[in-house]
Amino acid sequence: MNIKNLLSVKNILVIVLIIIIILMRTCDGSGDKPGETIKIDGKKYEVLKHDIDTLIIPHDTIVYRKGKDIYHDTTIYVPVPTDIDTGTVIKDYYAKRVFIDTLKLADSLGYVIVNDTVSQNSLLGRLWNAHINKMQINETLIVKELPKNQLYIGLAGGFDKVNVVNFAGPSLVLKTKSDKMYSIGVGYSASKTISLQGGIYWKIKLKK
Repeated sequence: MNIKNLLSVKNILVIVLIIIIILMRTCDGSGDKPGETIKIDGKKYEVLKHDIDTLIIPHDTIVYRKGKDIYHDTTIYVPVPTDIDTGTVIKDYYAKRVFIDTLKLADSLGYVIVNDTVSQNSLLGRLWNAHINKMQINETLIVKELPKNQLYIGLAGGFDKVNVVNFAGPSLVLKTKSDKMYSIGVGYSASKTISLQGGIYWKIKLKK
């Protein structure tokens, strides 16, 4: 191969590189723009689905405590009237009184029912029944990798009955973010000539 051929090969390679750079710059950001994106471990992904569901799970608790186990504050005595019905006082002393109160919690978190039993000037026992709504948040996140340009290198060849291999050489294929493909290659033919080939391809969507 003489000097002219070497120069022509260099020129062709330079042209090939220039075309590839132009294609990559042209295709940068091509195709449909992704929607919402999110970073996971420092890498960007496109969000396909993001659902947040709040479930309310009822939870019931019943607790009973004896009066002796409940804190008793200081007893305060008051003057006793002289004209009292002793029988009525004794009957009232031994009577059992039940006090029921419902305490509602804020933000629809539920309620607590307090049941106190009082007799002989003492709190015999306390029963409280708690109906608490626990909040459970379920988050569903489905993502996919963002599309990117891809560059492939390989070999291309042509065949016929006369020369068997009539063309061979390296080839570059650029796949864009929008799934278009561009190819460019340099080949050396059986007639000892150098040629430049190129192509463009579109993705065909097949029905499942």
